[in-house]
Amino acid sequence: MKSKSFCVLIGIISLLFISSCTNSQNKSGEPEKTDTMAQTEVVNPDTVTSVDTTGQPMDKPKQELSKVLIYNFHVTNRCVSCIAIEEATTKTLKTYFAAELRQGRIKQYILNVDDDANSKVAEKYQAFGSGLYVTRIFKGKETTTDLTGDGFKFAKNKEEKFIEILKNKISEYLK
Repeated sequence: MKSKSFCVLIGIISLLFISSCTNSQNKSGEPEKTDTMAQTEVVNPDTVTSVDTTGQPMDKPKQELSKVLIYNFHVTNRCVSCIAIEEATTKTLKTYFAAELRQGRIKQYILNVDDDANSKVAEKYQAFGSGLYVTRIFKGKETTTDLTGDGFKFAKNKEEKFIEILKNKISEYLK
């Protein structure tokens, strides 16, 4: 009795082994892909490559892209220069970075520092009046440039110069 059940067990194991060694094929003669192992990771010390069940490379994951945050701070009673900075900033974004705005890679925030709801972000940037800050976020790291001085110097009377400065900084941060 023991030998009969042992032989049946060996037979089942043999069948499983044989069936796992042969490729099932579809009508086109190509190996079938199964959902259970649609993607596996092959680890190489230098790179990590995604491959499908046939061992063919799959598209690499998208490279992480940087994001740019534009903070326009102002007080309740705004001066002409402060308004000009906001208008020139908005014009720059709509003219040169409309696609990035739609994609969410660039976001503009116009914040009143007198509003308690904005106190934490104003404190972070040490904005207690008008200010323009461009922040790049890439791989969790933030880099900020204060363009307040350039805004007050150029936005009202030399708008194109200010737009060029802002455009260059944003382009640099999007790389």
